[in-house]
Amino acid sequence: MEEKSVIHIFSDGITVEARDLQYIKSVALSALDVCDIRDTEGSIVITDDDTVKALNRDYRGINETTDVLSFSNDHEGKYYGDPSSLQDRFTGEQFVLPDTITSQLGEVVISLAQIKRQSVGPVIDELGRIVAHGFLHLLGYDHEKEADKIVMQQLESRIMKRAKQIV
Repeated sequence: MEEKSVIHIFSDGITVEARDLQYIKSVALSALDVCDIRDTEGSIVITDDDTVKALNRDYRGINETTDVLSFSNDHEGKYYGDPSSLQDRFTGEQFVLPDTITSQLGEVVISLAQIKRQSVGPVIDELGRIVAHGFLHLLGYDHEKEADKIVMQQLESRIMKRAKQIV
């Protein structure tokens, strides 16, 4: 039996065309395929600047909007704010997933408004690239060092080529 991955997409008060949702899903599945990840689940949330800014402030310590945030269940991101501001926020309790979920990568949260502002070509192309970028972060890739940035860019190119073959 072939192992299948599942991608959930939520639009938080943002209207996204059905064909664009299908393309976004194909990019996410292509990211998993290119990185040889099978039988997992991941989520994408398309939302607004205010939501992304609040999440960026609360979970990264940066009080500004950004294009994408990735909340990985396996790879911890860097917190840039004052560590003392985190003292009362987290209990240390373990989050338990239902038995029906065998592997949950995490969630990619995207500001569609920011994508529209930064896009130099078709918005859907930039949105696809950002989905690929966000899923690479879920898988533990980062771009803190130049060599890591190059690896991520190469993977993003492979993912985008793969996604265009699916759609």
